[in-house]
Amino acid sequence: MKKRKITVFALIFTALMLPLTAGCAAEPKLEPVVTLGIPEKEKLVETIKINDFVFNIYNSYAELAGYEGDDTELIIPKEAGGKDVLKIGEKAFWGNKTLKSVKLPENLRYIDRFAFQKCTSLEIVEFNQRLETIDDYAFAETALTELKLPVSLASIGKYSFSHCVGFKELVIPSRVISIGKYAFYGNTTLESVTLNQRLEKLPERMFYNCTSLKNVEIPKNVTEIGEYAFAGCTSLETVIIPKEVQKVGEGLFHGSPNVTVVTPEGSAAAKFCDKNGVRWVKPDDK
Repeated sequence: MKKRKITVFALIFTALMLPLTAGCAAEPKLEPVVTLGIPEKEKLVETIKINDFVFNIYNSYAELAGYEGDDTELIIPKEAGGKDVLKIGEKAFWGNKTLKSVKLPENLRYIDRFAFQKCTSLEIVEFNQRLETIDDYAFAETALTELKLPVSLASIGKYSFSHCVGFKELVIPSRVISIGKYAFYGNTTLESVTLNQRLEKLPERMFYNCTSLKNVEIPKNVTEIGEYAFAGCTSLETVIIPKEVQKVGEGLFHGSPNVTVVTPEGSAAAKFCDKNGVRWVKPDDK
């Protein structure tokens, strides 16, 4: 008899706990993004040249500092001077007009600012799966036909892919926690965007003058959209903005005449649309 009472109690306890555990499972917390980065304040040991590549050698890693050749296809060495190549330095390939494709080394973590800017023939970049940071202007004014950012990526700098005409689809990887302003400004071929579940803010002018962009869904984790983020998007048709967005920047849809915003009544986005004459509908009315 005592055994039966214990069994019944266990069943009741399990039944009561099920809604709680189900609720926890439905809203899992994202793990913090941890990055290794580049060792700081290391002394430059030497500068060496391997074929047409110029490397700065530090105590624990190598940095690709420049390229002096004219090849159209490159595989960047994974080691130099006995050290892993962890960084592509500032302006390493800046203004290279002949480079069409490049494969990044497997242990690379950091692409410094202006690294591939104005490489106007660059169409293909094979990213490695340990890259963490793409800094400011790194691929601005290139001709990438496809952009497959690695899952390891955590940070995208300002203007990093601005005026990068060629690719049509953009997927922001799940570990990206920050994106700089004007990151994809002037990408006139970009048609579709998938944002991740970690970003809390879309920076100002993020998609400014992306004239082929059609539909965007803002995730619920985003609480702020910067000013003019979708301005000049002349093909933009629908933007879904959840109630979680608390701040909507000035001029968000300036020069985007065909857009309809889908957002709950009373939301910050709905109030913004009413104030600025932007068409909006409730999700149920879509």
